[in-house]
Parts: sequence; structure tokens; C-alpha cells
Amino acid sequence: MMLAFILLTLFSVAILFLGFIKQRNVIIPISILAILSAIISISTEQNFWNHYLMDMIRIDFNSKIVSLIILYTGLALVPFFALFQKRGNEELADFMGIFIFSIVGALLMVGAVNYMTLFLGVEILSISMYILAGADRRKVKSNEASLKYFIMGAFASAFMLFGIGLIYASTGSLSLLNIASQSSVLTDFALVFLFSSFAFKIALVPFHFWTPDVYEGTPTLFTAAMSTIVKVAAFGSFYNLIQLNTPLLPDWIQWYFVFLILATLIIGNLMALSQRSVKRLLAYSGIVQAGFILMGFLQLDANSEWPIFFYFIAYTLASLVAFIVVHFVEVQSGSDDIDSFAGLSKSNPSLAIFMTLALISLAGGPLTAGFIAKLLMLNQAIQSGFSALVIIAVICTLMSVYYYYKIVNSMFSKSGDSRWSIPFIYNGLLLIFIIITFAAGIVPTYFTNLLRNF
Repeated sequence: MMLAFILLTLFSVAILFLGFIKQRNVIIPISILAILSAIISISTEQNFWNHYLMDMIRIDFNSKIVSLIILYTGLALVPFFALFQKRGNEELADFMGIFIFSIVGALLMVGAVNYMTLFLGVEILSISMYILAGADRRKVKSNEASLKYFIMGAFASAFMLFGIGLIYASTGSLSLLNIASQSSVLTDFALVFLFSSFAFKIALVPFHFWTPDVYEGTPTLFTAAMSTIVKVAAFGSFYNLIQLNTPLLPDWIQWYFVFLILATLIIGNLMALSQRSVKRLLAYSGIVQAGFILMGFLQLDANSEWPIFFYFIAYTLASLVAFIVVHFVEVQSGSDDIDSFAGLSKSNPSLAIFMTLALISLAGGPLTAGFIAKLLMLNQAIQSGFSALVIIAVICTLMSVYYYYKIVNSMFSKSGDSRWSIPFIYNGLLLIFIIITFAAGIVPTYFTNLLRNF
């Protein structure tokens, strides 16, 4: 894993230098090469220089799977970042270099077994995202998004540091590896602060207020990275923290999670119903999806993690497609309002179809990865004895169909502008994401076995 950190860091510095010497044409290929090299390094478990940080980082089944999901998501996004080459003086090298740095932070988070490493990863990822949120510096909303994200992120970091301080005061260690066998009042408080800081990053209610404004103001392709890489890294790290500290967890922790899940599902759905901006709607949709993922945390038995990883894959694929389609519509119309999608089925039928299928997966429609993912989470909740929670979750899922349908209805309405197209390669990539989404929904056993036996 150490080799992946070294490669990504060296490549990101090289990319920044390429921008300085105006070699923009090679930035995207080198970015792809950087992520591919990290994927090979982690997949083949290269141990180059691992001994320097292995007391603070661990590569196991969980961290390996989540790291690969993050890297493949980054790889899927890089070709779309080539669109920034058309933005005049905007520096593609700056964006790509910072984006690769953000992946380093995400990998540090999911592999951390020491609180200082965890905090370092959180800060590298967060600071990179604060900058990318304000990448569209000529727009007030982008600057506002960056500032809001920074202020709320600073609060989350303060919560995390306070929790880490309490953990150190009560145990005398910064290791996540079963540092104590019994819980105490001090560790209970520490866990509340740590969990709250993760709830900020994941955007669980009531720690979600920053999400719609930041998603709306951030350039849409970076919003796609924010809604997938940041969320998967935060959830992966959160799961790692809980699993390694199971003996420390107080009895009330499941009820704390149930409270967060209920608040997230109900308030997230209610707020999404009234949205006109598709980016804000997808922000609330992401909040609701986070509530579903948290259901997987109610059960921490052996082999209980693969349903969560399946949900990561399903959610990431659908979110990528949805945000990328929003980006293209926004470029054409200058707005992400639902009315801007009117007639998309006529002006660009392929994008309308991709968006519809992605929304069906986010809503948990049959034959999609989203359906299987939600089914697995509901099953986890039932096995943990929370049947009432499952009933409320199903009702919330039915509610979500309404606001997803509003977008679909707009796309297939009769009105529409003249036809326009996007490059063939982008259509091809979106088609691949959709094919995987449906393959995981039609033959889920193949994918679940793949995750179990990875």
C-alpha cells in the first residue's frame, strides 16, 4: 500500500509541474497511468517500503476492497476532466494534481489503524476538496461552496481531534487496534465526538446542512467526485474504526445509529421533494443513500461487510452517471434546474436514457444494482431485529420515487431544444457504467461472490 501512496504522490507533483511548463496534452494520460499504477500496486499487494508505516496503516480485506473502489471511481472520472481543457485559462494540471492528492488522502483514511494517520488522511482529502469546490472561481456560488465546505469541514475536524484527544486521555494510545477491553464514560464521549465528525463527512442528518449548498456551487464533475470518493472513503474509514473497536462500543450505539438512520431517511426525503435544482436534489438523494448504507453498520458479524461494499459500488455507479449527465445539461442550458432537462429525450436521447436508468437504480428499481443493494441493507436491519426501521425505510424509498420521477418526466416531456451530442467516448463510458449497474442487478450472485472471495 505504501507503494501506491508513493506513486500517486510523485505523479501528482509531476502533473503540477507539467502544467507549469504548459504540457497540458499529456496530463490526462499521465493521470490515468498514476491511478492504474496504484490499482496494480494494491491489487498485487506490493510491500515496497511497507515496513515504514505498517504500524499506522493496514492492508486487509476491507481496506483493499474500499481502496480499489475509490481508485476505480477516480479512474472513471479522469477522462471527463479533459473537458476542463476547454475552459480557457483554467489550469487542468492544478485540478488533476489536487484530485490525485485527494485520492492519496482517501486511501490513507481507509487504511489507517492509527488516529494520527486517520486525521492526516481526512485533512489531505478535505483540503483538496475545499480547493476543488472553489475551482470555478469566477462564480460566486463556487466561492461560497468552497468557504462553506471549509468552515463545516473545520468543525468536523475539531470534533475528530477532540474525540482523538479523549481516546488518548482514557487509553494512553492512538492505535485503533483494540486499545482497551472495556468501555468507560470518557471513551463513550470520545466515540460520540468521533462518530459525529464522520457524520459530517458522510452528510448524515442532523450534520448534513452543508451538503446541498456545497453540491450546488461546486463544479459538477467535482461534485461527482465529492459524492462518491469522499463518501466511500468516509464510510470505509468509519466502518474500519467501528470494527476495530467493537469491544469499546457501548450498548446504546445501535440505537444511536437507528436515530441517525431514521432522521436521515425521513428528513432527507422530505427536503428532496421540494427541490428544483437537480444538483441539490441529488445532494439530498445522497443523504438518503447514506442512511441506507448506515443500516449495514447495525450488524458487525463476520462477513457482514460485503453488503456495504456492494452498496458502495451500486451507489457510486449511479451517482457518477447522474452527475455527469447533469454536467452536460448544465453546459448546454446554463442551469441545473429541472426545467433545463425538458425535452432531453429529443435533444440527446442517450443522455436521457442513461439518466433515467441511473435514477431507477438510485430509487432501488428492480433489475438494477440499487435494488439488490437496498435489499441487502434491509436484510441486515431485519437480522439485527429492527423490523420497524425496515418498514419506515421502505416507505421512504417509495417517497423517493416521486422526486426522481420529476426529473424523468421533465426529460421525456414534449418540449425540447435542437439536438446536440457529446463525444463518443463519453457516451461509451456512461454506457459501461449502466451495463455494470444492470449486470449487478440481474446476476447479483456473481458480484456478491466476487466480493466475498476477493
